[in-house]
Amino acid sequence: MVSHSQRPAVGQLRRSQWQAAAKYLVDGVAKPSFKAFLYAYLYLILPKVIGRLISAIRRKKFDAFLPRIKKTLIKALHPKRFPAFAASLVAGINILEPIFYKVLKRRNVLKTPASRLFLSTLVSALISAACTFPLYQDHVVGLGRHNSLDLTLLIATRAIDTVFSASLATVTPEGLVKYGDALLFIASCTPIMFCWFFYPERLPPSYGKWITAAANMDPDFIEALRLVRNKDLVYGEHGPYEDFLGPYFEKYGQDPKRGNTVLHQPVECEAVHAFVSKSCEVHALWRFWRGFKFAITVYLPLNLLMQSFKSNTKFSEKLWRALKSSTRSSCFLGAFIGFYWYAVCLARTRLFPKLFPNVPKVRFDDTIAPAAGALMCGFSAFIETPQRRKELALFVAPRGVGTLVPTEPSTRNLRIESIVFSIGLAVLVAYSRNKSSSVRGIFGKGLKQVFHIQSYN
Repeated sequence: MVSHSQRPAVGQLRRSQWQAAAKYLVDGVAKPSFKAFLYAYLYLILPKVIGRLISAIRRKKFDAFLPRIKKTLIKALHPKRFPAFAASLVAGINILEPIFYKVLKRRNVLKTPASRLFLSTLVSALISAACTFPLYQDHVVGLGRHNSLDLTLLIATRAIDTVFSASLATVTPEGLVKYGDALLFIASCTPIMFCWFFYPERLPPSYGKWITAAANMDPDFIEALRLVRNKDLVYGEHGPYEDFLGPYFEKYGQDPKRGNTVLHQPVECEAVHAFVSKSCEVHALWRFWRGFKFAITVYLPLNLLMQSFKSNTKFSEKLWRALKSSTRSSCFLGAFIGFYWYAVCLARTRLFPKLFPNVPKVRFDDTIAPAAGALMCGFSAFIETPQRRKELALFVAPRGVGTLVPTEPSTRNLRIESIVFSIGLAVLVAYSRNKSSSVRGIFGKGLKQVFHIQSYN
């Protein structure tokens, strides 16, 4: 029994415990959850708002701009959309984690606070993700398959990168570490660009459209190569598609008979060049220049905007940094496109047919040339700085993996996706809380803003 003299002390202890719990619910749960909601909300709406603003300026139609923006802002508040999902995910992790930590400490599981923190965060994140992600997934899959799949691939590839970076950095040769991001970029771009050519359905629609716009390739010619790939159009044989390229040649003021694949095989290199020049080198430079112009209109305004937020810096210095960064990034994209098309020309007519004369001509167009271009374009990453190279590699890696993943929203595929997401997120959060710098790139900085390492005594 508790004596009268002990009761005030017990009451004071309980009151302090309730106060500590209330403080943690506010500082450790509510604030991080609200921060996660806010970041996710801005991530969801800002691209749409900016895109609609640019569209309204180009069309000079502002009547529907505000109603559409209002609709976008309201839709993002839906309890099953990404912002609410992010908030509930963080809340679940931060509620469960101190409980698991105390259980581990009480039972003397693991010896150090850091190891207990890692395990408790891993388990709590796994449980929270397994409970919240299926609800979010069920809602957004109906709006488009890539809404949840892209997020899962992003989380999975970042988790793999984090584990490999943390565990293999000390045993991997220095030269490989130095070029690791560029190699990852090349390995990711190869399946992406090959799929863009022949299997566009494996890419997110918006991403495929962006590549098409940047590459500036005539869709009729791409369709002709897809017909060759599918054996609907066979070089040297009569068929329903033998004159498919006739209108393409006629559109550029050329004799449509030159597009007949019975009379002319393979398709002339000049046709691949969009009749800009017969020279493959001139065509590659032309592609570079078009890619550069496309990129500078995107990068320069963005870099100027980012530099404008930096204080205590002269205007001339801000302008120089913006120009330097934009020029380098534009050269990267221009080289990406130029390398692609020059490699295609080398593989289909200039080099490979001479090295491998026994290979059928159709094989260069339906596999070898597009594959060579897909491989070579990734080497443009060496133009960028190491920091930017890292961001590029981490950006394209999920899309590269996505080309190998079945996209059908079957029950089995969705269940596997939910498991992969939960494990990947648990790994990322555990590493981030234990050592925030272990998660590389902007993604790691975002996690650091939401989560913070805490010790439970």
